[in-house]
Order: sequence, then structure tokens, then C-alpha cells
Amino acid sequence: MAAASTPARSSAHLSQPVRVVLRVRPFLSSEAASATAPCVSLLGCHPGGGVTVQLKDQHTSRSEQYKLDAFFRQEDSVSQIFDQEVRAVIPSIFEGINATVFAYGATGSGKTYTMQGTEDFPGLIPLAASTILALCTGTWCSVEISYYEVYMERCYDLLEPKAKEIMALDDKDGNMQLKGLSWVPVRSMEEFQELYSIGVQRRKVAHTGLNDVSSRSHAVLSLRVSSTDVVKGKLNLIDLAGSEDNKRTLNEGIRLQESSKINQSLFALSNVISALNKNEHRIPYRQSKLTRLLRDSLGGGCRTVMIACLNPAEYQESANTVSLAARSCHIENFTSSSKQETPKLKIDMEAKLRAWLESKGKTKSIQRMDGLFSPIASKTPLSVSHMKQPTSSRIPCRVKAMDQDGGKIKKILFDPVVHVPTENIPREHRQTEVNTPKKVVLPSVTPCNEKHEASLRKALSPISSNMVPVEQQIPDNGNCPVLLEPQTPIEKRNIVEETPGATPLERFNALGSNLKGRATAAERNWREESRIYSGITGGLTKTIQNS
Repeated sequence: MAAASTPARSSAHLSQPVRVVLRVRPFLSSEAASATAPCVSLLGCHPGGGVTVQLKDQHTSRSEQYKLDAFFRQEDSVSQIFDQEVRAVIPSIFEGINATVFAYGATGSGKTYTMQGTEDFPGLIPLAASTILALCTGTWCSVEISYYEVYMERCYDLLEPKAKEIMALDDKDGNMQLKGLSWVPVRSMEEFQELYSIGVQRRKVAHTGLNDVSSRSHAVLSLRVSSTDVVKGKLNLIDLAGSEDNKRTLNEGIRLQESSKINQSLFALSNVISALNKNEHRIPYRQSKLTRLLRDSLGGGCRTVMIACLNPAEYQESANTVSLAARSCHIENFTSSSKQETPKLKIDMEAKLRAWLESKGKTKSIQRMDGLFSPIASKTPLSVSHMKQPTSSRIPCRVKAMDQDGGKIKKILFDPVVHVPTENIPREHRQTEVNTPKKVVLPSVTPCNEKHEASLRKALSPISSNMVPVEQQIPDNGNCPVLLEPQTPIEKRNIVEETPGATPLERFNALGSNLKGRATAAERNWREESRIYSGITGGLTKTIQNS
């Protein structure tokens, strides 16, 4: 019998609501004797799309109605779900849009059977892998798979021989990335089945009061399509662990801890769905690893299909599952196959800085910025634009004006190349304005003022001067340009240390004698200062006594 459903939405729309479908598994042999009718049934299909389902309790006659996207009865096969719902999202991963299909429901509702299937009746995971590999045949596209589980809020790689925990980190977009997760290339269904069967055997399962083989972790299988080393898209197929009622499962010890973690993560999932429906600003994705994993699938940029699995014999569990599924129908994802381009609009950072300074009332900073970015300042040589105009005829005023750039002072004082004519300069060394952008030096002095010039040079130099004149010419006009050449300071060294044949002991004794000599000189200076201090103190004492 055909499933009641609405056509899947086209991938051309940027807004893609989460598509929610309902699947009711058949009665088990142990349930067929006591069950009379399933607790969920289809009421009708809407012309505009969607179906209405009814849940009815056989014992209390309580009933509820919900609107979903599609409904699959007990007699419908898993392949029908794949053909009508999952197959439509696979082409989008070749266009750069990720897709997610996950099964949700209580324990024993048929989630693992829906995703995994059997050898005779394959589930959604083998059917999706077969379709993707077929689409890649004859193209440059390649397929890689990864398989991991979220057990007790920890992620483990199921394709590794040993249990290897992988780190869950967030990328720049806030999506969870698994550091250390292995991706294995597959080229045929035989290779895929071999890897997938190994991962299924390594997944953690256990016996409970309601299920002989109960999944104790959330399992995620990802199929990644790449072309010439460029990832196009990814399909995530997730088999969630079912919520459990510990009163019915009779869990104890480690099983009780596993059940607690499973219920906690599913409760976090319901909080995320509730926050998305209310359009809240803060979505609690980080409450659990599961919600961090589904962040891109719920409210993100991923095409999502949610398959709500129901147990036809359990009304309360089915009502809880359908209630969460119906709320998920209102969640919209925003998908786009085109990558975001770098904005071409130029931002005037100078105007933004100026506006910020004005808002802070920093007028002096604005004036400095105007001088820095003005056209005149940009054309003015740096050696002249940083120099203030002199306000006095005294040399210290000029030095103070140029003290903003101490490195230029030495250059101006000791540059032997460019000279300023000094015919009209008085001997008081009055400053003359220079209207050339070339290098500038202070006016030279006559030989009678050489001592004054040396003391001035020593006072203005930021470092100790170690210059000696190498050329000194005294023309008739009285100008005395002094050309100076730096020399390396000569340091007194111990002869024994520089002697090639000196032994280490001789060098050590020489070093000790130097240290001893320095200590003796320091002690002698200290004694002299003490003697002077004692004399002064004694003189003051006698003066006080006489008075």
C-alpha cells in the first residue's frame, strides 16, 4: 500500500524546513497476541501538503492529532521511505549542500532496523551508499566514509581497530569538527559493506529488559563526495539511541549510567527544537555532544530529513515521539550551494577612526590625524615634515623642537655632505630657517668656539660620543666644517687572557687579580668617603658644643 506523503521540497529554495516523516514498525511476534490495533493511524492528507495522524490510547480512549509531512504504515518497506524521502536529498551533496537523515524514537521502535536493515532488506544507509557510488561512476568524483559513535558523551572512531577517542572541536562557523576522525575511500559496495560491517560490530550494544540488542550509543555514518581533492558535500546518516524508561528496562550499574546519558542528550535535543520554534536568540546547542552534532541539521545550512519511528503497542512513548517530531516541522534550515564571496565594498577606515575619535572627544588626536593624512604631509619629506618651525634664535629651542625624532638629531649634527651658508649667521649661532628638503646641519663654528661645539655635541647626542676629527678646513670666510669619523671604543683587556699559550689556570688567576684590584679600589674609595663623613660629623659636633 502506497505511503501517504507530500512531495519533497525542491533544493532551489534557500529556506528548507526540516522534513519530518513518521514510520510505524510492524508488531513483533511477542506483541501480536495481545495487541488489537496500532495506537497511531492516518486521518487524511491535505491538498496543500502534509498529513494528519491520530494517536489513540486503547485503554483510556485518549486521542491526539498531529500534522506531519509524510506517514508510512506498518506494511510499507524501508525502500519506499528511501525512494520517496532520502533519494531526493542525495543530488544536493554534489552541488555543495550537506544533508542529514536521522532516526528518532524510543527504544525498541525500529530505528536501527530502519537505518541498517538486513541482508535481504537493506536499510537507508546501504541504499544511500549504493546510490552515491552509482552517481560517482564514470566521473572524477570519489567517495569517503567515516563511522563513529557518541557513547557516554564521548566520541569514538568505529573504523579504527582500537577504541580511539576523537576530540570534538568547533570551527569558525560554530559547527562541530572531529579531530582525528578517519576517512576511508570506497570504490564499490563490496568495500563499503566490509567497512560498515566492521563498524557495526564495534558499536556498543547490550541486552535490556525491552530489547535483546539495544544500542547504547548514537552512531553516525558520513559519506563525503570529493572532486579533484575538493569536498563537494556530505551526507550524514544518524541512528540515535532510543529514550528509555528505567522502570521498564530494569537497568542497573553501567546500563543505568548509559541510559541516563542517552536520555540527557535526547532531552537537550528537545530543548534545542523548542528554542528554535520560539525563535529564541540563544539556542542551547552546547548542552550535549548530540545537539552540537546536529547543529548544522537543525537551524543550520543542511537539508534534513527526520524519521520518527513508533512502536504501535506503546501509546505514551509514541505520543512523546510524535510531539517532538511535529514541533520539528516548523524548523527551517537555510541552504545555499554558492560559497560566500569576499565583499567588494571598500571600507573607509580613516572615516571610521575619525568618527570614533569625535565620539570620544579626542580633538588633539583628530588634529594629528589630519596632519598625518593631509596631501601636503604626504608629499613632504619625512625628515622635514616631522620638524617644527623654530620659535627662537637659540639652538636649544631648535633641538627641543626636533627631539621628537632623536635619531635625526645625530644625522643633522654630524652629516658632512650638505652645508648651509653661514655668511649671515651671527656668532651667537642664531637659527636660520631652511627651505630645502635636503639634509640639514647646524651652522659651523669658528676655531675659538671648538670647546663650546664639542660640549654642545656631547649634550645633544643620545649616546656617548666617540668621535675624533679626521679633517678640518678653515676657509677664509670663517666657516669651520668639522668632519667626524666614529671609532670603536678601546677597552682595556688583560694580556694573559689574549695570550694564545696561556693555560686556563693562568687565565683564572688573571681574572681573579682584576676582580681583587677592583675590590681594593672600591674599598679605598669607601674608606675615603667614610673619613670625610667622619670629619664633617666631628666638626658639626664641636660647633654645636661650643655654641
